[in-house]
Amino acid sequence: MKTKLYSLFALLIINTVFMGCKKNLDTVSVNKLQEEIIYSDRSLVLATLANFYTSVGFGQNNGAVGNYHLLDEANTQYGSPTTTDDEKLVSRNFNRTIDYALVRRLNQFLEGVRSSAAKSAIPESERVDMEGQAIFLRAWYYFCMTRSFGGMPLVGDKVFTYESGMDVTPFQIPRSTEADAYQYVIDQCDLAMTKLSGVASVGASVPNKWAALLLKARAAVYAASIANYGNKLTPSVKTAGWEAGIPADKAAGFYKVAFDAAKLLITSATPYKIQTDPANPGLGFYNAINVKTGNTEVIWALDRKSPNQVTQFTSQAMPYSHRDYSEGNNLGALLNLVEAFENKDGSSPTIKTNNSDGSYVFYDDVEDPFKAKDARLWGTVIWPNAPYRNIPVILQAGQLNKNGSGAWVIKTANPGTSDASGLITSLNGPASISNNYVNKTGFLVRKFLDETAGAGLNPRYSEMWMPRLRIAEAYLIAAEAAFEMGDKPSAVQYINVVRSRGGIQPLTDATLTFDKIVNEYRVEFAFEDHRFWDLRRWRIAHTLWTGTTNDPIAHPYSLYPYKVVAAGDPNNGKWVFTRQVSYKRQSTPLLFLPNAYYASIDNGWVVNNPKMVLNPLQ
Repeated sequence: MKTKLYSLFALLIINTVFMGCKKNLDTVSVNKLQEEIIYSDRSLVLATLANFYTSVGFGQNNGAVGNYHLLDEANTQYGSPTTTDDEKLVSRNFNRTIDYALVRRLNQFLEGVRSSAAKSAIPESERVDMEGQAIFLRAWYYFCMTRSFGGMPLVGDKVFTYESGMDVTPFQIPRSTEADAYQYVIDQCDLAMTKLSGVASVGASVPNKWAALLLKARAAVYAASIANYGNKLTPSVKTAGWEAGIPADKAAGFYKVAFDAAKLLITSATPYKIQTDPANPGLGFYNAINVKTGNTEVIWALDRKSPNQVTQFTSQAMPYSHRDYSEGNNLGALLNLVEAFENKDGSSPTIKTNNSDGSYVFYDDVEDPFKAKDARLWGTVIWPNAPYRNIPVILQAGQLNKNGSGAWVIKTANPGTSDASGLITSLNGPASISNNYVNKTGFLVRKFLDETAGAGLNPRYSEMWMPRLRIAEAYLIAAEAAFEMGDKPSAVQYINVVRSRGGIQPLTDATLTFDKIVNEYRVEFAFEDHRFWDLRRWRIAHTLWTGTTNDPIAHPYSLYPYKVVAAGDPNNGKWVFTRQVSYKRQSTPLLFLPNAYYASIDNGWVVNNPKMVLNPLQ
């Protein structure tokens, strides 16, 4: 049996002898067992397939706090402020995805599971479903790579085999166009749907036909928006051969594919529906994303099961006052995100801190400005005095006192300090200090925070999953595509289904705008690996993240609550808030440059494969 290079076309792109790597050039196939043995044994086939699921965790991931702090949803809370220009740049290679070794292994698997050995050992229905899973995972990989780079080489089902001395020219495959890459994902999703069942798996861990349908809709709407807005807003950000960028005349066709796929998912008899709880809509939204039992929302997820698959996110991000172990308060949600959630009565979502004359706005309850908002906010962040595990999370920056002249003065102290009048600064903060375990934004992250007792303990940690595809996305894709095709009534119909669970004002043909669609994705999918990619595909990231100091969009902001302690004053016992630039990013507002619309192509790849071309602005 011929020895095989472990990386698909790695000599052209990654980990190759031509890039100076001298090891692992000639390795035998999977687990060093002959393929006939593997695919004659159902257990080995299942083990091989299961292993692929550990290799497709592209993008943001709640395995830990990770890189959530790099965008406009949250800040890390540890240490002193960031200070360098590099730290405000949103990297063009943020979550860059490339792994042709995975493609080769998937193609090997497909070859094996289609073999006569597999057909003899595995029941037909099960074998076809395995094939569908592999096709879906490959489509997911190509989608994630395309959203990073644009078009890259498409190798189909080929399993490239290299032996010393071979001519490498056949391996030098040019980049596809970006349109062709997205079309390939769409076509592969169609193929996967013919093989996958429509049954939901335990923990949504295994994709079914509905996951493939939603991935098809997502790939199509990405392609459509790049064709539409790329040519309108960033016409120079493309390559001559359209490896990056999509011609404008392709937008309509891709929007139609996206709409039809999303509508089919919504209207078909599936296990999925928007999950709500009219009695407690905030908790209902939290449960729809975070609780596996009885879930009708999540179609496909990175599932976790102790002891082998767990996440430390809860240990790191839970309130320090409620800690299970030694950490907490590692991630602070930003005021920018909080104010993106609309008020239920349709009033301005900006939280009022001062009157027109500069005087404080006094609130009877510290929760008042947040309870007025979209109920989904409760399921997304922890605001001052909101509960975690049924115990209020105290976030208090200090007191507001009166001095001898009757003027208001702010009093702060070290976190956890009280005086004769009561608590000054809570253990959690917020406080503008470099201490670890102290919040610095005024909010914590609730989404992905496990309510289970002991979920923050080492080494147990949490079994919280990471949803990748939810039914709510089908509604927003249908709304977006319908809007872009000029069908506002349908767009309004679909977007209001998602908005209704937040209790906010329904949109009409007159009030639905592109900005409303952008914001709806933001609040619905906060922390779920949508924000960065959405702003890229709409080509508006550079207009929002300008790097401008004190820009209310580009600069991360915090909101600090102070309790009024002024005996005899009618406002005694009430609350005020102050708004300020986030402590962690005082001098580093977010900056997205036009070159970040496409990840960079390494020069070494071009040296090894002259048919590769660089991306725009490299």
